[in-house]
Parts: sequence; structure tokens; C-alpha cells
Amino acid sequence: MKKVFIIIGRLSHRTKVIGGVMAVLAVSGSGYLAFASSGGLETPPMLVEAGADASEESAIHTVQPVLLSNSSSTILIGTVLSHETANIFSRRDGIVEDVLVDIGDTVRKDQVVALLLPQGVEGQSAAMIGEKNAMKSQAEAEFRKSQVVADETLISARQEIQEMETELLVAQREQQALLNEFADKEADVRQMTEQAFTTVRMARQVTEQILTGTNSRPGVDIQERHMMDQLGLLNRQERYDMEPLFTQLSKAEKAFLSVQETKKREALEGLLLLADRVLSRAVTLLGATPSVPTEQTGFYTQQELADLITMVLSAQEDILVMKEKLQDAVIAFDMLIASEPDVYRAYRTGKTDGIQSNEVKMKESSLLTMRNNYFVEEADQSMIVEQYKQMVGVADAQLRLQYAESGHRQIRSPFSGTVSKRFVTVGQIVMPSMPAFELTDVPTTLAKKAKREIQFGLPEILRSAVSPGDMVVFFLPEEEEEAYQAEVTRISPQVDPETHTVTVQAKLDDALKLPHNTSVRIRIVDRSTPLFRVPSYVVKREDNMNFVWLMDPETTLPEKVRVSVRSEEGEFAEVTGDISEESNIILDPPDFLALPPGAEPTDDSKQEL
Repeated sequence: MKKVFIIIGRLSHRTKVIGGVMAVLAVSGSGYLAFASSGGLETPPMLVEAGADASEESAIHTVQPVLLSNSSSTILIGTVLSHETANIFSRRDGIVEDVLVDIGDTVRKDQVVALLLPQGVEGQSAAMIGEKNAMKSQAEAEFRKSQVVADETLISARQEIQEMETELLVAQREQQALLNEFADKEADVRQMTEQAFTTVRMARQVTEQILTGTNSRPGVDIQERHMMDQLGLLNRQERYDMEPLFTQLSKAEKAFLSVQETKKREALEGLLLLADRVLSRAVTLLGATPSVPTEQTGFYTQQELADLITMVLSAQEDILVMKEKLQDAVIAFDMLIASEPDVYRAYRTGKTDGIQSNEVKMKESSLLTMRNNYFVEEADQSMIVEQYKQMVGVADAQLRLQYAESGHRQIRSPFSGTVSKRFVTVGQIVMPSMPAFELTDVPTTLAKKAKREIQFGLPEILRSAVSPGDMVVFFLPEEEEEAYQAEVTRISPQVDPETHTVTVQAKLDDALKLPHNTSVRIRIVDRSTPLFRVPSYVVKREDNMNFVWLMDPETTLPEKVRVSVRSEEGEFAEVTGDISEESNIILDPPDFLALPPGAEPTDDSKQEL
């Protein structure tokens, strides 16, 4: 029912209140008032004639909201999540060479679904993969064989004991050969040391030949004035830089002859490094030396300069080769010492009686173990079988590693399932971030609890309307009339700061097979908030907030109250908020209301819904 409230005001600061509606009816003259009829909500606001007297009255039109329901509902957009869906990705960038499966095909775990063009030398990669694959096949064959011959273990154990006894005798005989091997390795290190020193001396002679034109000068230091005049003409500083470096090499070469035998290896490493630096400086000096095409006094020809540079580079290469040889000899000797420290100690002291190599110790220990375990060998067969199984695992790991080193040419499915989507074609460039296939019917832990769920964002103001275990109603886009239900299973404890929503997931019936990422419309019923219908034009918006103006029954002043618009169709809107059936919603914009001087509209916009 529509009510009309009359407020009398003047434009002057002095206020005169004319009481009662009868006083308004008594007003006459050129001014006029348009009273509200009882024709319904469509009646427009009361107007005051332009140019009317300052004491002329104005009327406020109000309307009471209509209660539609003691509960309100909200339609939200959600998405179907399939816990049986997974994507297959390529492990590297590449170009698709072939596609092996398509939509509807069933794939097994680790099945090859596509091939990429190789990155490197395909022949070599294929050969290595073949070798590792053969090793895996051999390990699998041995594993099967161990299961077949489990009943023959006692005979095999006796044979192994006999073989171990033979191996022990062989190891004891080879122990003397191990002493000889120490002598050979030590001789190799000594020989490489001498050859390395000779190489350093030759490098010094080559450098001296280039600097002075001869390598047979008496043992005096070379100074800049002794060098060939044509050297370093493009940058004479190179001549001065060469002088102290060459002198240092000459002195180090002489000092090496008096170094103790135990320190020669360390001294020789420094000498090789110094010789390499001198040769590098010689190359730089020759680079600063001008040359001419043909013979000319005071200059090198281009061929002569090239020959000198070649001679230096050759000497430098000899230095590097000798460093590697010396290092190999030292490493071999050190590794032998580390593998047989007791034998090496006996070799040094000369006390070889009663020594045992690691091989002899290992054979004796193995033989003792085999003899002790002979009678329990039958119980140990399960352990042997497990060992062969582990060998299969090692071979398989090596094969996988080879596949990885060969560039992950195969795209393999990490899951079992059915291909629902294919994203790649032959010749297409793929990357690890791009899915190649989508699978359905993938067995997962989440799928055991719920194969499919719907996920949606619940506004924080409706947080209390949904709890775990509640049933929510949803609709499919193509079936607006048929309603489905889902059980709420998960509610996020956090509110999204941007959307002001919490994430909710609800379990679908397994019989309802909706595709992954299907859009649905969820209806949320809030039984604690009544729903009202009001004219659409009374709902105002300011700073992302919807509100209406109410007439305060006590002060008869406008009051701003926040509301939430649930739906709006044509002339009417469905809202919730701090209003009731007795509330008087003002139809007129409050800016046009004539209020008593000093009276201000109240603002209740801070109220929470």
C-alpha cells in the first residue's frame, strides 16, 4: 500500500510548520499539487511547480517492499572438475615426427603416444639405447632363470665354493704380480717426469730461438736489447713483458735440477705452467710483429712469421700433451696405491712376507661366508631372486637414463586412461609447458573419493549459507528446467582478496558423467535472509554499493540503507538487506526533497547485510 508523507518547508532561514494534511488541502491559488493516486507502484514522484511560492509544499512518495520469501537464492557459475582427467606433456622442446594415438584410444602407463624428431646423432643414440635395452633384457632373463633354478641351489652353492677356492689360489699367485705393477707404475711416473722436463727445455729453446735467433747462447739472462729488432714493432711493450717472464723460466729450469725427488712432481707442474705462459706470450709478441709479402731487410716475410707462430703453437701443444701424460701416469699410480695400501706399504719397506692384497682378503672372506651359508642356502634363494630383480631395476634405470640423454625423443604417457583430446599434430613445435594429450578414466586417489566435483566461488556474505555435507542444486546450460544435486565436500578457509569469494567443491553422483570443465549454474539458498521485491528505480548505486532511501518513522527524515540485488528483471528488482515489510522506501530522489532547515538525511550505509 502506498503512503504519502507531507513535509512543509521554506527557502528562508525562519521555519514555519503548518500542521496537518488539512492545511495542505486548504492551499489555493496559482500553485497546485499533484497527489498520489491509488493506482499502484507505477505512480511517478510528486512534483513542485517551477516558480512556486517559497512556502509551497512538496510530497514524498514511498512504497513498502513485498516479501517474496523468507529465504533468498543466488545463482552462481561453477565448473565441473574431473579427478579422472590428466594431461600428457612433452619432456623437451621439439618437432612432432609422428602421432601414435588419437581420441578414443586406450593407452597404458608408460606407453609411447608420440615421437619427436631427434636433436643429435640419431644413429649413435639408437645404438646406445639398443645396448641398454639389451642389458635390460639380459637382466630380465637372468631374473627368470634364477626362479627356475631355485631348486638346484645346493649343487650351485658347492660349485661356487669350489670356484672360489680356485679364485683364491689365483689371487694369491697374482699378489706377486701386484708388487711388480707398483714398480712399473712408479717407473712410468718417473719417465713421464723426465719427458715433461725435456719438453719444458725444448719450449724454452724454441722461445730463445725466436727472441735471439739462436738457442746456443751462453747461460746469461736475455734482455730486451738482445731480442731481434723486428720483433714487437707494432707494440714494443710486448718486448719488455717477455723479458722477465723468459728469465723466470730459465731460472726455474735450472732450479728444478736440484729439487728433491719427493717434490719434483709439484715443481714440474709449476714449470709446465710457466712454460705454457712463456709460449703464450711469444705468440702475442709475434702477433705484434709486422711482416711483408716478400723478403725485405729488417722484416719477416709473412711465411717466416707464420712458421714461427706454428713452431710456438707446436711447442705449446707438446706442453699440453705432456701435462696430460704426466697426469695420467700419476693418477694411475695413485689409484693403485689407494686400491692396495697394504701391498704398497710392503713394496716400500721390502717386507712382503705375510701380506695380503684386497683381492686375496675378499676371496678368503667370500669363501668363508659361502662355507658358513652352505646349509642355509635354500633359505637364501629368495634373497638371490630379489638381487636379480634389483639388477633388472638397475638396467631399467640405465635404459631410462639413456633415453633422457638421447633427448627424450619419445612422448610417453605417465598414466593409464582413454585419450579424450589431442593437442598436437605432425610437424608441430611442442614445448614442455604445452599439453600434448588429455586422458580420461585415469585412476587417481581423489577419484576414489569423488570422480567429479563442481567448483564455484561463494560470495563471502553467503559464507554461512553453505556447510560441508549440504546439498546444492545446479543446472546444466542446455537443461535449465532439470535440477541436479551435489554434496558439498570442501570449503576453502581463505577468502580471495580480489573476488571476495571462498572456493567451494561439491561431489557429483558418479552416474552423472559430465565432461571436464563443463559450466554449470548453482543455486544457493540463504534461509537466514528474506527476499523482497521493490521497484528497480529505487535502487541506487554509489562506490560499488547498492542502496535505497527509507523514511525514518520517528524523525521522518530520509535514511540510506545498503541492499544486495539478487536479480533484476524489467520494472522490479529482488533485493535483500536491512529492510522489512513495514519499511517505507522513498520513490523520489532525496536531492529533490524539501526538508526543514537544519535537517539532514541520515546515512546508514555502514550497516552490514
